[in-house]
Amino acid sequence: MRVLFDAFWWHRGPIANRTVMREIVFGWSRRFPEDEILLAVRASHRDLVDVPPEARVVTTRLSPQALANVVELPAQARRHRVDLVVSHNYTSPFTRNAVFIHDLLFEESPHWFTRKERLYFWPMSRLAACASTVFTSSHTEAARIERLHPRLSPVLATSLAISPALAGASPRTPEVMPTNWDGFWLCVGRLNRRKNLDTALRGAVSSGLLSPTHPMIIVGSAEYSGATTELPENIRTLVDSGHVIFAGRVSDGELRWLYINASCLIFMSRDEGYGLPPAEARFFGTPVVVSDIPVMRELVPDAHAFVDPDAPSALATVLASVPQRRATAGPVDRLRDAESDWEDIASRIRYSSIAPRE
Repeated sequence: MRVLFDAFWWHRGPIANRTVMREIVFGWSRRFPEDEILLAVRASHRDLVDVPPEARVVTTRLSPQALANVVELPAQARRHRVDLVVSHNYTSPFTRNAVFIHDLLFEESPHWFTRKERLYFWPMSRLAACASTVFTSSHTEAARIERLHPRLSPVLATSLAISPALAGASPRTPEVMPTNWDGFWLCVGRLNRRKNLDTALRGAVSSGLLSPTHPMIIVGSAEYSGATTELPENIRTLVDSGHVIFAGRVSDGELRWLYINASCLIFMSRDEGYGLPPAEARFFGTPVVVSDIPVMRELVPDAHAFVDPDAPSALATVLASVPQRRATAGPVDRLRDAESDWEDIASRIRYSSIAPRE
């Protein structure tokens, strides 16, 4: 079978989108080596991509992704006579195509997004009606999509997995870590209103456990973000005193080190389609304290605690109950587990996409 993959974000883009896009392709390549893979990469990135050795790279020139997917993917599909197109968020009007929709949070909670983002995302669910198969990451998100757009039912949940690059990375201490640390709280995610960093910070401060030797480390970027996050008025004081450290983007090795040494991951997001950081923390054996929302109940049922995302005082109480944790090396030889998980995800997409016509 000849398959054309949307690879618009292959070289650069939102971390979660890029991870899902890349790992589905690599998983597909390992599980189905007999399939011919074509990657539709932006022309400006053609010489910068690391692709499966047997894959062919074709290029798109239009931007943003929605325009490239709608206009150029069908043309490439016809030119190369592919059997299946696999795209992300925006589908191509092609006879046999599968679209992976990360989430429709912008429809259900538009106040978390800028006006520009809402206008850009708006065609997503409308174009999905052209798809042969619609996928998403969790059963919770599948139910949301079906509730908002019954005509798209059934939406299939594939699950997601940890990045093999992260699973196999060698731990490395981030440069931002204080030399005298004796523990730290960890937050991972984009710096936007939906991620609800405000509650995480207020809860940690109220716990009385935050200090320069036990700070909160915040990993994430405002790039590719939603509406601006709200932070406590005293955030500058907390940063200047070393109680809070903004690490920005970190390498896979640094992120693995943070997971295996953190007292716990604090994830107070108001809503998610999936939520990779709690899944990553769980993989490395890090305790997780998450917001009490349906998708977290689905993905991390064994979390240390589920907390009302609007209750910093409840979070403070929970943090005081997190047991002392000795740093561990994390899982050993789990790279193959991560790769196998992505192969399973690719299998679900492949077989569900071709089943209606076989």
